[in-house]
Amino acid sequence: MLKGRAIKTNPDVLPTTPLSQLLWDDFWGTPLTHSGSHKSYRPLTVLSFRLNYMVSEFHPRSYHVTNVALHVAATGLFAVFARTLTPHARLARTAAPLLFAAHPIHTEAVAGVVGRADVGAAIFFLGALLSYMRYCGCSKGNGGSSSGGRVGRKAWLGAALVSATLSMLTKEHGITALAACAAYHIFVYAKLKPKDILSVITEEWLPGLISMAYGLSMIHTTQDEEAIT
Repeated sequence: MLKGRAIKTNPDVLPTTPLSQLLWDDFWGTPLTHSGSHKSYRPLTVLSFRLNYMVSEFHPRSYHVTNVALHVAATGLFAVFARTLTPHARLARTAAPLLFAAHPIHTEAVAGVVGRADVGAAIFFLGALLSYMRYCGCSKGNGGSSSGGRVGRKAWLGAALVSATLSMLTKEHGITALAACAAYHIFVYAKLKPKDILSVITEEWLPGLISMAYGLSMIHTTQDEEAIT
């Protein structure tokens, strides 16, 4: 059964609503500037519902099939993550994806159509983390000093930032992908001591976070200006 407010009565799911409207409405199809808005900003999740509607309208089968397919994709990415993080621990890299796939905590996210926000955010979260791990790997490798190596590093870093942004646009807690990348950099890649952590945060991470915060503030400023006009 499909949730009424999130899908059946959500105007953004219907093709008659301009696609750009998804950027200005919350998860339930209410304008973010409206006093009754839930303020949950998940345009990519709503877009996926819209694509399902184009396939089967409000018949639930395609919605559930999509959720299962996304869970399979998330499990595959988690398997890659486990293999990358524990390359020599065969039991861990085999058992971890199986546990991830079958753990009952994921039941609601997969079985409930609106839980797609969690599954989709997890996919992009893992994509961001894996991309950042590759970025760190390029830094360690010999190619990091060559021109091609520098381009490769920037590409992986860009992929990590894009994936983290897509995770946030799927569900708000996707922003924690940035924290996960920072934790990997500090504790796994750099193996920093506590006294060195502050300098890394201020010199390497703070400028990027400020730039992202500025970009998000500009989006909300544009929304407010359009609401006034």
